[in-house]
Amino acid sequence: MLLLSLLVLFISCPAPSVGQELCSDYNGAIYMPNSTYKSNLISLAATLIANATELHSATGMAGTGLDKVYGAVSCRGDSDGSDCHKHLTEALDAAINSKNSNSYSPKAMTKKVTYYYNQDQARIHFSNQDFISSFTNVPECTVNTNLNAVTASVAKQFEDLVTKVLRALTDAAVSRPERYAVGKQRFEETGQTVYGLVQCMQGMPSEQCMNCLDGIISGRQSKISTTQMGAAILGVWCTLRYETDTQFFTDTKMLLLDVLKKSTLPCTVPFIKNFAFS
Repeated sequence: MLLLSLLVLFISCPAPSVGQELCSDYNGAIYMPNSTYKSNLISLAATLIANATELHSATGMAGTGLDKVYGAVSCRGDSDGSDCHKHLTEALDAAINSKNSNSYSPKAMTKKVTYYYNQDQARIHFSNQDFISSFTNVPECTVNTNLNAVTASVAKQFEDLVTKVLRALTDAAVSRPERYAVGKQRFEETGQTVYGLVQCMQGMPSEQCMNCLDGIISGRQSKISTTQMGAAILGVWCTLRYETDTQFFTDTKMLLLDVLKKSTLPCTVPFIKNFAFS
């Protein structure tokens, strides 16, 4: 019962401080510091981090039998190579050292761990179970980055706008090899600007990326208040984030979204205005 409570605490987490662990999934399997499993994990991590430094994300596996390790690492699409390497290295160090000890044996470490660094800056996931072939996005974490709320009188319009922004960005991301898109849209009712980001693991098939992002967008209302001005849902394979009046990404090549102009017409879908860049 205590273990279950700890898992719920990790997965339903508040907004973190820099480097704070958000999700940890203990699945009953452990490894010791001098084990072959740890050697395989360290070797795999080094390869994946090196690849992600160039491509922002990487997946792979190492070892055989009970010592086989599956891994995935990624950085936010607007990070440069040095920042990506730094964030992933620090996340790995925290995940396999002080943050990942088993409560029943201080020297034992859990084989399955997910770690999100500085909210959505970087994430790592290692497991002794094959998650690479399934594209399962769990464990997912919801981060409440801005609990300020729009007024009740415009809550529905705001929720509709956020959903349309995220879906428009999803359409853009799945059409790009980097599987990443950011953009902004003015919220006419209040004069504010909503900024959005969606990202899948690079190399993820477009259909799988679309399904992953559709899943977290569709489930967003059950995790985030409809009036909330900012939040992120972080997963192993895909993530999303939106903020109001805060450009939280450094990428200046954001899409100028126009998701409302035709919203009153039947059978229309959100669109991106000429795929223009600011």
